[in-house]
Amino acid sequence: MPSWTKGRVALVGDAGYCASPAAGMGASLSMEGAAALADALQTHNGDFELAFRDYNKNLRPFIDEVQAMAELNVRENFILRTEEAIRIRNSKGF
Repeated sequence: MPSWTKGRVALVGDAGYCASPAAGMGASLSMEGAAALADALQTHNGDFELAFRDYNKNLRPFIDEVQAMAELNVRENFILRTEEAIRIRNSKGF
């Protein structure tokens, strides 16, 4: 999604940047997003156009990083590539 805002509406949390379950960060991202939006609105004295611009610009790198970490987590921890890795996982009761 190129922007989490349109007009006077801003999307926060799962509505705008739903985290992969592999990230384990759904609630955290919602709180980070709400705080980022509140900070931007306070910084710009309620001027939502400026606040929304900063909200999109400042939060996006963090969201992109979390999503990238989730993809890496899936590749390295959930998709086991060898029989040895599967045996080790199974021996731990997962």
